[in-house]
Amino acid sequence: MVVGVIGAAGVAATNKLCELIEVKYTRNGAFRDCHHPEMIIYQATQAPSRSMYLEGKGPSFIDDYVNVGIKLKNAGAETICMCCNTAHYALPEIESKVGVKFINLIEEVALKCKQSGAKKVGLVASDGCLGGKVYERYFAEICSDVELVYPDADVQKNVTKGICNVKNMHRFDALDSPERPARIFEEVRAHLLEKGCDIVVMGCTDIRVDYHSDGANVIDSLEVLADKIYDLTKDYYGK
Repeated sequence: MVVGVIGAAGVAATNKLCELIEVKYTRNGAFRDCHHPEMIIYQATQAPSRSMYLEGKGPSFIDDYVNVGIKLKNAGAETICMCCNTAHYALPEIESKVGVKFINLIEEVALKCKQSGAKKVGLVASDGCLGGKVYERYFAEICSDVELVYPDADVQKNVTKGICNVKNMHRFDALDSPERPARIFEEVRAHLLEKGCDIVVMGCTDIRVDYHSDGANVIDSLEVLADKIYDLTKDYYGK
């Protein structure tokens, strides 16, 4: 089982995904390179912004993702994932044109929310992801009794700042810096819990690069993707 990854959304998030998978395998007994899955990572740095496209501020990313997906298929990928929540807006179209089964990250997160029993779920995501109602479609199908709760407008501006700051030097600021992504996202999590949410979904893979909560009230989408890849590949790579 060779897994292809359409990455660079962002670059650090894709690198973190590989790290999470490696740690998952090692913690489950891997002690040689051959115990780990075969993966093809394509850092699609030149694809247009997914969020900007859905905000009506930039060109479509879809053709670029289709082209990258075809390259991954031709290189031997048997299943493909996109290291970007927002890109799942076009998942059916991309999957159909590539001709390879894709991991549906949004569906996996919705299933996690359903399993949790939560009734109010806070969603931390890009403006494009929210505007494109990427999560809403799957929640309506999988857990229609769950209420999605969004950050207030001023807090959503901080979400955008936090996502952008993961990609720049602010990620290396002191922890008490108001520009540090980890601090921003902890404040966003607290804000959504104050609004009565049972759990908070970190619906942008960039977030996990600098912010991690061990609390039971957070579902991190990048960790969900890493877990899904592990589950799909663990029977192919053994000790």
